[in-house]
Formats: sequence, structure tokens, C-alpha cells
Amino acid sequence: MIHKHLTVKIPAGLHFRALGKILRISREQQCSVLFENEKGEKANSDSYFEMLALCAILGTTLQVTVNGPNETKTLTMIQEVFENGAGI
Repeated sequence: MIHKHLTVKIPAGLHFRALGKILRISREQQCSVLFENEKGEKANSDSYFEMLALCAILGTTLQVTVNGPNETKTLTMIQEVFENGAGI
């Protein structure tokens, strides 16, 4: 299990397309991914609604916890989404 604080750098925040990409990454890499905001609210990457409820707009910092066989690769891929979005 690894943890890292990531800051949303996507101008539109973590929107549906970015969240979909994170969901696909976690499933393909067979890892569970948990996000936690500064208020202590948590969201599992398997739930769009939980992730949207975090209201992760530009500049929001989330603690990301990855657990599974490909943790480091998964975290690197998710960090890429946080920094560059999902092709928008």
C-alpha cells in the first residue's frame, strides 16, 4: 500500500472523463484506489458519485492510496491524469 498527495492541475478539475480514466487504470492494474480530501471525506475510484462528491477542482490536493500488485505503476498513471487530464 502506498500513499501520495496529488494536486489537481486540470483546469476543469476531476471531471467525468478524467474520473473514467482513473477508474479504467485501477481496474486494468488490479489495484484499489482511495482518495481522501482535506476534510477527511473519502472516495473509492470504483464510484463516480463518491469521486465527484469530493469536488476536486483545480488546485485541490487529495491523498491517494493505492493497494494492489501494481501500486507504483498505478500511482504514476493516476498522477499523469491529475496533471494532464484525460485528453481534453
